[in-house]
Amino acid sequence: MTYEEGAEQVYRDAKTAQNAGDIVTAKTRFQEVVDLFPESERAPNALSELSSILFDDGGCPAARVYLERLVGDYGDHPGANLARERLAGCDGGSTVVDEGTPSGTFKSEFDRAASAAEKKEVASRAADASMAAGDITGAVRWLLAVYDLESDPAQQDAVGREIAELIDGRLPFAGVRQLLEQRGRKQFPAELLVYKLGRIQYHVQDLANAAETLGKYLAEWPNGRFADGARELVSLIEARRKVTPNHLGVLLPLSGRHASYGRLALQSIQLALGLDENNRGRSGIELVVRDTKSDRATAAMMVKELVVKEGVIGILGPIFTYEAESAAYKAQELGVPLLTISIADNLAEIGPYVFRNGLTNRRQIEALVEHAMEIQGLKTFAILYPRHPYGEELLHLFWDEVERRKGEIRGVESYGTDDTTFTSQVKRLVARDQLSLRYDYKKALRDCDDQPDSYRRARCKERAKKDLAPIVDFDGLFIPDYPKSISMITAALAFEDIIVEKDARRLRIIEKTLGRKVKPVTLLGASSWNSEAVTERSGRNVENAIFTDAFFADAEDKITQEFVLSYTKAFRRTPRLYPQALFFDNAKILGKILTEQRPKSREDLRTALRRVHDYQGVTGKTSFVKSNDAEKSVRVLSIKNGKIVEVPPPDAPPQ
Repeated sequence: MTYEEGAEQVYRDAKTAQNAGDIVTAKTRFQEVVDLFPESERAPNALSELSSILFDDGGCPAARVYLERLVGDYGDHPGANLARERLAGCDGGSTVVDEGTPSGTFKSEFDRAASAAEKKEVASRAADASMAAGDITGAVRWLLAVYDLESDPAQQDAVGREIAELIDGRLPFAGVRQLLEQRGRKQFPAELLVYKLGRIQYHVQDLANAAETLGKYLAEWPNGRFADGARELVSLIEARRKVTPNHLGVLLPLSGRHASYGRLALQSIQLALGLDENNRGRSGIELVVRDTKSDRATAAMMVKELVVKEGVIGILGPIFTYEAESAAYKAQELGVPLLTISIADNLAEIGPYVFRNGLTNRRQIEALVEHAMEIQGLKTFAILYPRHPYGEELLHLFWDEVERRKGEIRGVESYGTDDTTFTSQVKRLVARDQLSLRYDYKKALRDCDDQPDSYRRARCKERAKKDLAPIVDFDGLFIPDYPKSISMITAALAFEDIIVEKDARRLRIIEKTLGRKVKPVTLLGASSWNSEAVTERSGRNVENAIFTDAFFADAEDKITQEFVLSYTKAFRRTPRLYPQALFFDNAKILGKILTEQRPKSREDLRTALRRVHDYQGVTGKTSFVKSNDAEKSVRVLSIKNGKIVEVPPPDAPPQ
């Protein structure tokens, strides 16, 4: 496929997604045309479409750079006029001087001024008016007029500092180009303008022009104020082209508060690639491992080190959101494929070089609710959640998904992170908190008044309170928490006669004991329930619970059994955590690409990752064909007779 054919194919994919309403995919594909095929015939069209999507989604902050690039590089494109209109409404977006702008209003007055002092006064007022109108380019232009007219060195220096601050922080791309053309490369602030232009070109991934601009800067000002920054950017551009194809970077927290997770993940990677503890093996792949130190800034710095110093072709990791976001932005900036398991929202939308193969909270809840409603037939639900970020996120995801599937939420209660008793919340869920409001309770009390003496009336009222049935008007109860709290919550449920048993024999015994029919409730949870601590601490109080996870160590499929056996043999422990399994799969995927397809560049690796389709691993099937965010199968788990078991999909053949 030729360069133009490649651009055309990606552009068509973007338009197809856009027409189908898949804006996320469309944005990613248009971005790929802009970044990877900047010289193609489709580049201006893609830039126009991308700037419109970004503007509609995030306004000026999200779209400004692309709008300015469209106006500056493709001024005659049909979309450029709309881009100019949008920029005019943005802070710093006005680039045209006419009678309707502050710059145009003051121009004739400036030309009529008889003395330098009068001209300086007009220019100063014009700069203030331009700033107030959001015309940063006009403001800088008028301040430069003040700078040129100023005779006092101290005052001129103060105006120069104000100009520099505006150029560095607020002057748009088109304004930089205009001022460079007007002022040339010999007058102040040419040095800053050239450096600013190179930085903008670098950050919009116009790397060829960025290298040229920064090279000109270094040739003109080799010892200038921004020479170190220019050399740094040039080195980063050059590092994108220098690749050691068999060097694979690994970015994990090997020290700090999450070091144990990092060490377990590294073991999985080594096992997947057939490497020993010194990262040596027969595959030819060499791991280059860096420690994030459980720190956001360090994670980004290590991405840069892996690319610039080590020339890695791709990076595995990190694990956690706080590391992954900063690492992902740096990986996108440097054009190195990064494959993480982090569940951070929209992580894979950062750019075409950021991939995520992990089980997000959203995907878990989608699978959980689908199974509960479509397979188990549950229609009504209650939620009992902790007031911490994990619990609150899952609360909203669960509620939204139930309503999307036309289910009903009948009750919601919350508790604090340090709570150890849950009686009041459970009583409210089943209307046992304010008995005086219940008709059946008031009737029972009235019946007690018929007793012949005060002693029997008191006993009757005690029994009426004790025997009052809970009002269970929900089929499922969602509890998004961890084993310690789950055991205490389910004990409170049992005390309030919320029954989870579905075994016919046990139900008969329970109903005989209570003297009434009961409605069993299904407990629901997420991957935090997939722990032996849940069954050990809670016993039959969690029987028949349903929850989801990416990995189940006791699964009966051959791939999982082989992984568990080999991991246990190598490290003398059973892998129970899904990060271990996900990193094993991710390393397998990259190892397969590196050894079989032998990509020579990071772009080759990125393209190969996007072609991964239905890779069968220990965490199920993985595909990147539709998105950098992997499509993944989800395991549905349950508890039967005190043991966690996998629930086979409805279309699975009988065992």
